[in-house]
Amino acid sequence: MSGEKYLKSPLNYTGNKFRIINQMEPYFPKHVGVFVDLFCGGATVGINVSADKVIFVDKNERVISLLRYLSKANFDKLLKALIEKTHYYNLSCSYESKYSVFFNAAKPSNRNNGLKSFNKKGFYKLREDYNAIDNKDSDEANLLLYLLLVYGFNNDLRFNSAGEYNLPCGKTDLNKSNVEKIRKFIEKANSSSFVFVLGDFKDKKIQKLIMESDFLYADPPYLITDAVYNESSGWTNKDEEALISFLKVCKKNGLPFVLSNVLQKNNGGTVNKPLKEFIDSDSSLKVINIDYHYRSASYNKKNRNANEQEIIVVSGGEQ
Repeated sequence: MSGEKYLKSPLNYTGNKFRIINQMEPYFPKHVGVFVDLFCGGATVGINVSADKVIFVDKNERVISLLRYLSKANFDKLLKALIEKTHYYNLSCSYESKYSVFFNAAKPSNRNNGLKSFNKKGFYKLREDYNAIDNKDSDEANLLLYLLLVYGFNNDLRFNSAGEYNLPCGKTDLNKSNVEKIRKFIEKANSSSFVFVLGDFKDKKIQKLIMESDFLYADPPYLITDAVYNESSGWTNKDEEALISFLKVCKKNGLPFVLSNVLQKNNGGTVNKPLKEFIDSDSSLKVINIDYHYRSASYNKKNRNANEQEIIVVSGGEQ
C-alpha cells in the first residue's frame, strides 16, 4: 500500500476504514495472490492492498453494481456524463465553477446548509427519475445513483423496503475532491484485477470462493454498535455466530485473515459475547486495539459518545 499514501473510495460508505487503514496495514501481507474483501462496502481496504487479484464481496446489490460500473468506466466519458447531468438537473457543480458562485446564488438562511437550497429542486427530480428506472444495474441507473450519493444527505446510500433511494438532499456537490477520487479509483481498477461479487458469506459459493483465496479481510456490521445499519436488527447474534463459525473453518484450513469488529462499549458495559468467546478460546489469535471511534462521523451513529473498543483480530499471515 502506498498516500497520499492511501486511496479513498469513490463511495462515502458507513464504517469505511480509510482513517484507520494505516493501523491495519502491518497485519496485511506485503503482497498476496488473491485477496478477498468481505463485506467490502465502499471497497476502501481492497483498493489499498497489493495483490494479484482482489475479490470484493457484499450482499448490497446496489453497492456492488455501482462499484463495478465505476471500475469499468472511461474516466473522461464518465466525467462528461456527470457534468451533463448536473446541467440537466440544474445542480451546482463546484468542479466547474467556484463553490461561492452557487453558495451566493443559494442565499441559505443557515450557512451550515451549504448548497442544499440551490440543489433541492433538481435533486428530488433526480431521485424521482432514478427510482423510476426498472433496470437498476443499467449504466444510466448507476450514473444517477452516483450523483444521488454526491448530492444526498451526508453523501450516503439508503433505500426503503421497495428498493427506492430515500435520502433527502444534502449540502455538497460534484467537486474536485469527488472527481479526483473517481479518477484514482478508475486508474487503480485499470491496473489491477478487481472482481465484484454479489453474495452473502453464508452462501456455499461465496465460502468456496473465500477458501480458494490466499487472504481474507472481513468487516461485518458491528453487532453492539449504534450504527444506522443496526437500527432494524440488520445484523444479529445469529449472524455474528455464523461468521465466527466460518472464520474457525478458515483458520482450521490455514487461510489467514483479519477481522474488524467492536469488542465492547461503554467501558465494558456491553460486550460482544460471541466475539469475546472466540478470542478467549484461541490463544493463537492476535487482538489489536484500534485508535479511532468515528466520532467525527455523526451520521454513522445515534450515540457518538459511546466508548467503543474497536479491534482487529489477526489469524496467521504476516505479523
